[in-house]
Amino acid sequence: MDESMMEENIPQAKLVAKYEKLHARGIVGMWAVRFGGTIAVITVAHDSAKLLFAQENREDDSMTLEEKLELDTWRSAIHSADCSQNGQYVVATGIDGVIHETFLQNSVELSMVEPGYLEAVHVAIKPDSTDFTTSAFSGYLKDMKFNSQIPIRQEKYQSVKQISCMRYSHDGKYLAIGHLDGGIEMLHADTFKLYRKYEVHSMRVRKIEFLYEDDRFLSGCDDHLIKMNSLNDFGVDGDQTRTTKAIRIYSAHDSSVTGLTVDTKSLGTRFASSSASSQIFIWHIELTTPIMSVINEHTTAIRGLTFSPTSRHLFSGGDSGLILVYKVPGVGEDSPVPETVYPEVQTTEETYYEQENEPPSEYSQTAEAQGYTGQEDDMQEYQQEIAPNTQYQEYNPYAEPRTPPQEDDDIGDYVYNTTEQTNYTATPPENEYDPAA
Repeated sequence: MDESMMEENIPQAKLVAKYEKLHARGIVGMWAVRFGGTIAVITVAHDSAKLLFAQENREDDSMTLEEKLELDTWRSAIHSADCSQNGQYVVATGIDGVIHETFLQNSVELSMVEPGYLEAVHVAIKPDSTDFTTSAFSGYLKDMKFNSQIPIRQEKYQSVKQISCMRYSHDGKYLAIGHLDGGIEMLHADTFKLYRKYEVHSMRVRKIEFLYEDDRFLSGCDDHLIKMNSLNDFGVDGDQTRTTKAIRIYSAHDSSVTGLTVDTKSLGTRFASSSASSQIFIWHIELTTPIMSVINEHTTAIRGLTFSPTSRHLFSGGDSGLILVYKVPGVGEDSPVPETVYPEVQTTEETYYEQENEPPSEYSQTAEAQGYTGQEDDMQEYQQEIAPNTQYQEYNPYAEPRTPPQEDDDIGDYVYNTTEQTNYTATPPENEYDPAA
């Protein structure tokens, strides 16, 4: 770990809650969402799916999780799981080929679909929809609806057995598919036709996350690296269908990247990652090294990772079923200390600039009338103390001389009137000019 991250002037994450018995088996995925005015955390593990309510206490930066509802249970392990952006729809696929669906609205609706063994391996939910896409080892990508046994659409996909993860873009136009060999294929969501291919990793791609309202996305891999790629900034040697170069490479993990989440409140400028060696790092998208290392108590791979909607807390879940909550520096928080706002002080240069270039506004005239009326008496007393023969002229570097030059009869030159009288020595008679000479 980089010792520079432990310096006193760098904000550090703080462990505020620990839960060991919420799940009996390993965590597959976690998603923190808002349910009205409440922060909810949806967890999917190898034994069940649960809805947790989070209670935040700003006085001591603590947060408690309370199990509100057990959404569904199953016996077989879960291969893949996904949750909609609003948290109302959860889909999990088991290794036995069963699709478990949970729809949360006014009540909890459960559905279980059995398409067949290995006919639903990976899953990705379309944004703002109850439609989802699964990969089938029979060689197809299938579009499914909630509680439907028959696919809406299915398209042939040659590399279906090489799929390691799937993720839809935020606008739902593209479907990103990660492969076991390190490649990433971007497909048109409406046709499942290839849009672009990214050959940027050398090993299995485990996680893909799109940045908030952006055309860029992150990919985490078994090669210990996280890479940023773009949908538009693309092309190598004129080839607009494939690339071998990433926009940015993030390197700090010492094992496979198993978790990846983007802080939506930061508008996509901050994200967190976790690894199989229990590491958690927080990153800024413009920096290739972490801005924070999160000290945790996990001893297994961390697969569940999510920011709270307020961005002040981070949740993590490991293969042991352990769930931890951390207090992290928030993004865009209001300062807890009230700030005193002082009026602007106008500099001398600004005052002269206004006098020479701008006519006085109604506000300045009103302020002058109100602010200086009470000082007239003081000005009169001050003027009485000044000697009557004293001449005072205000200095203005932009103004013309207020005392016009006058011709002196004795020396025939132009001089300015001054406050002191100046005596000049007369020219000797022998040096005077005689025109008759």
